Amino acid sequence: MSEASAANFRARAEQRPGSVVVVAEGELDLVGAPRLLEALPGPGDTPVVIDLGSVGFMDSSGLRSLLEARQHCRDAGRGFAIARPSEAVRRVLELVDLLGEFDVLERPPG
Repeated sequence: MSEASAANFRARAEQRPGSVVVVAEGELDLVGAPRLLEALPGPGDTPVVIDLGSVGFMDSSGLRSLLEARQHCRDAGRGFAIARPSEAVRRVLELVDLLGEFDVLERPPG
């Protein structure tokens, strides 16, 4: 993985009232997908919201990481939602008919 490709995606978790928001920015692809999963919070019961408003590209690896994140949260007994899916994210979710599988928020909490 080159430094340029690694710099194309960032994810950070922010504690907000009543939830943990993971803010994702850049390209959610083969390089970004593991970074998204690494940003998920550790043990706890606070709901997790992934803010996808600044994701300019998503491929099947990114889609898989969203499904894995949702399952991780379900297994831990946490709520899970996505917020502000960008046009790129929405297009992929609609293409594979999975948009309805996620709780979608118009904006992240807090």
